[in-house]
Amino acid sequence: MNFKRRLWVIGTFFLFLGASATLGFSARIWWLENFDSYANGQFLDGGADDGGWKGWGNNPSVGAYVTNTRSHTSPNSVEINGTVDLVHEYEGYTSGLLPYRCLQYIPANFSGESYFILFSEYDDSGSTNIWAVQLRFDSDLDVVESEFNGEQTPLVYDTWVEINCWIDLDTDWLQIWYNGVLLAQHAWTDTIEGTGQGTLNVAAVDLYANGATSVYYDDMFFPFWLPHFYCDAGGPYTEEVNKTVQFNGSVTGGTAPYTWEWKFGDGATATEQNPTHTYTAPGNYTVILRVMDWYSFWVTDYATVTIVTPQQEPILEVGAITGGFGVESSVKNTGDGAATNVSWTIILDGKLILIGKFTNGTVATLAPAGEEVLKAGFILGFGKINIEVSATCNEGINANITAKGFVLGPFVLGVK
Repeated sequence: MNFKRRLWVIGTFFLFLGASATLGFSARIWWLENFDSYANGQFLDGGADDGGWKGWGNNPSVGAYVTNTRSHTSPNSVEINGTVDLVHEYEGYTSGLLPYRCLQYIPANFSGESYFILFSEYDDSGSTNIWAVQLRFDSDLDVVESEFNGEQTPLVYDTWVEINCWIDLDTDWLQIWYNGVLLAQHAWTDTIEGTGQGTLNVAAVDLYANGATSVYYDDMFFPFWLPHFYCDAGGPYTEEVNKTVQFNGSVTGGTAPYTWEWKFGDGATATEQNPTHTYTAPGNYTVILRVMDWYSFWVTDYATVTIVTPQQEPILEVGAITGGFGVESSVKNTGDGAATNVSWTIILDGKLILIGKFTNGTVATLAPAGEEVLKAGFILGFGKINIEVSATCNEGINANITAKGFVLGPFVLGVK
């Protein structure tokens, strides 16, 4: 299924909105949370000033503290550790394309297993709860795992990492991205048990510490998708090391002028719509394209780039033909790759060639700069002849040379 990966953010609004905010726009809902209008040290436990955050099952003892120890956008984030099991419920998310995004920071000294969870159904009593997404962050294995089919990717420490869940309730599809890597994709209604008994609804998020040490969350964002504004990073792209890759970006909808921002996955960036870039090392790279329109809405798309080492190939050259007592030539490899199973032939074409019309042989391997002398078998004849020497190898490379001469008994004279 071709599920387009998109993300949009309300540029200026996102920087200045604190706490948990729900905004109405064209009958759509935007939920944003950056924890910045709470006081440092405020305990989110279901109180009237806690922006809808509460403990699991409405238990105030498993709430969480707002902290300025870490933040993606200054000054605050929320700290998830120990007994914390922090929940926020949602209403009205029952159709459309719904990108759920948050920033997560896991310190290098993190220990334990911590969880990020989304529910398609949730109630405080637990009677209707349906788990749709459950990501486990495991310090022992150094992985993040999607607990559906067990898909894993390496855990990233000591930096803010994006978690993106692209939920399409119109087509019943889910993609989970971690740090720009596609971790898992399947039907939203599959549930984490794979039962297929989920509902087309997004009911709650749960930040669950499970006894682990501190993990931090910031800049959580859950909008209804604005239709008709998305970008395309093109691809997938494939090229050799040290050769130029041409990238092609496009945008649909939004309001011009647009601002383009590319991240090529190796630390390099560009601000053109259709930039070029040269990779100096082989590997697989994830490229991120972000486009912002005049109203400071931005959308994101990802592309993959495969950079390969140039294939080393042989080049065969057949040397000059010489006569005398028989016929000689040579085959040389002037390329930068080995030639294998080099098959060669020497053919003499004349009316009175009694013996030695055809000679062949094989060279198992001809290394770069390697050369092998080729000799025809015993020849006996008389008169003018045409001589052809040819060689071919398993790599599909061919070479040949021709000459004329005169046979006198076992001697080949006047070869040119």
